[in-house]
Amino acid sequence: MIKHYLVRISGEIVLKSERTRASFERKLVRNIADMARRRNIRDIKIVRGQARLFVEAPKEIENVLKRVFGIYSFSPVKSVEFDNLEDLAIKAEQKFKKLVSGRTFAVRVKRAGKHQFTSMDAARVIGARLYRYSSGVDLKKPEVEVFVEIRDQTAYLYDRIIPGPGGLPIGVNGKALSLFSGGFDSPVASWFIWKRGVALDFVYFNLGGVDAVYRAVRVLKVLVENWCSGYSPKIHIVDFRPIVAQIMEKVKPLLKQVVLRRFMYRAAQYIAREITANALVTGESLGQVSSQTLWNLSVEEEVLNMPILRPLLGFDKQEIMDLARRIGTYDESSKVREYCAIVTGRAATRARLKEVKEEEEKIPADLLEKAVNERGIYDIYKIDPIDFLPRENIVINFIPEEAILIDVRSREEYDAWHPEKAIHIDDISLNSLPRGKVVILYCESGEISSELAKDLREKGYTAYSFEGGVPQLRKRFCS
Repeated sequence: MIKHYLVRISGEIVLKSERTRASFERKLVRNIADMARRRNIRDIKIVRGQARLFVEAPKEIENVLKRVFGIYSFSPVKSVEFDNLEDLAIKAEQKFKKLVSGRTFAVRVKRAGKHQFTSMDAARVIGARLYRYSSGVDLKKPEVEVFVEIRDQTAYLYDRIIPGPGGLPIGVNGKALSLFSGGFDSPVASWFIWKRGVALDFVYFNLGGVDAVYRAVRVLKVLVENWCSGYSPKIHIVDFRPIVAQIMEKVKPLLKQVVLRRFMYRAAQYIAREITANALVTGESLGQVSSQTLWNLSVEEEVLNMPILRPLLGFDKQEIMDLARRIGTYDESSKVREYCAIVTGRAATRARLKEVKEEEEKIPADLLEKAVNERGIYDIYKIDPIDFLPRENIVINFIPEEAILIDVRSREEYDAWHPEKAIHIDDISLNSLPRGKVVILYCESGEISSELAKDLREKGYTAYSFEGGVPQLRKRFCS
């Protein structure tokens, strides 16, 4: 069923020059259409008005309008043509009389165009017709508010105002590269930069192997599929483990963290230039960890000659986590381990540039270039987190969320203890497992489950044996 929506454009767009405003509004329309298309909403019509968009689409479009930057708010509306104020009041009465029945109410009117009446006149006449159904008028704290927006000889009647994210349409303010870890901070920072109209690609520095990449990509998929519109972002995955190994071996413990950040900045800047991005984006918050003190940030960004944007600089951790809940990345981010913190003991909070440069000279210069040149580049919309699972290995040391976990021990051992999501092998047919699912088997030692996983691989399944068997599973689920 097609519904009608009045969409209010962010105020700062409306205040732009006529030429810029028109450009931003066209981009906003394209972004709405792009997100609708990705969600298989095909029957959609968008018409530009003065500081408004008028949208005709199925009800599912509401989940799009809530998430497209540049939209201040929107309302499902009934549009009516009218001849005069009395005619409008009659039509408003038919629309709202059940809504105000037995409740206090207020009528809010906005008007644009030439009329023989004012907005206050319209509110008074419409209110008089609705009064007989209600328990009275209360302009300060009514139980019900009804809205009438008049544009020339058309009026839009509604009773709900649904907030949008505000900001500017993605893509009107250039392009940047976000250093993305998948934890709480970097998704929220990326969200804020999107809100300012900047298109983002992402770089992920792999410090922890398959598990780390898988979980970071899960977070990024949630972020992109919920909030990105108007383009297809890429993620650049750089294997930084060889560089970390050299830092751990050769750099003074107090300076390892700062040296690592400098190498990350260098790599990110190299990629940003290659993709014609104009800035880097990080989730750094001033003083949150040792590498984010004012002194260390100064030393770390000394390697850069492009802007670095830090939208979370003044937020504390709790504020950032609350924002992660709001934008929907909290649950997935809470499963991401912190691999960037390579120093477990004391770390320098006031690193000296001269000393840091001396330490990083110990790292072979070609390692960074090799890591960047051999990076993987992926379209985020087209990848699935399970694509990053190791196809060449039969064992795995973590359990993806969507995996089918199968216990191949005896029934007695299974009943004595098993992970909550585990299924006993007698309760499922291995020959009729759903295709496209990850299957993880386990036994006491991992030997039997490895053989069964090999058999399933030969039948075309994505199957693994859990490394270390039940003892390692107990550590994971009981710790």
